[in-house]
Amino acid sequence: MTSTRPLAHPASSPIVAIDVDGVLNPANPAHAETLGYRPHRYDGPAPDGRHVTGTVWLNPDHGPWLRELAEHAQPVWCTNWNHLAATWIAPRLGLPATWPHVPVHAGGVRFGHQNKLSPLYAWAARRPLAVLDDEFGGKDPTTADQRTAGGAPTLLHPLDPYHGLRRADVDTVLTWLGQL
Repeated sequence: MTSTRPLAHPASSPIVAIDVDGVLNPANPAHAETLGYRPHRYDGPAPDGRHVTGTVWLNPDHGPWLRELAEHAQPVWCTNWNHLAATWIAPRLGLPATWPHVPVHAGGVRFGHQNKLSPLYAWAARRPLAVLDDEFGGKDPTTADQRTAGGAPTLLHPLDPYHGLRRADVDTVLTWLGQL
């Protein structure tokens, strides 16, 4: 049996930031099941506090893949789901509910920047950072390059929101982590 106890990560260890919608919950539910996703009924608060119901599609393969990443870096949720990623998404993927989340109030791109990256960069400070997200702005690669040049290696890894996280994405991040 795999332990769901979080691994201890030193304050200088790399971080892998994980989005939910478009990464773990694909944007194309019509084909989600053929890609290995399973439906989960959600009935609870939305990011803005309103009550919502709907189907969240999650792939059981993602749990083991994310645990593998957690062996090499500190996982952190960076999603509009905020704490619900740990309390609602994580248990359905067999992940610990103790992974931290970076409080974000809005996703999306504004003025060429993904709105979640500014609070994420502040939270990560100078630690190496890989970001798994389906949405980046046109100016984000330049900012990531500047962060890397300043001594904080940064990988922005865009995912196709219609397919979500794939094994190749995990392998890309593992390769990057291995090169630090």
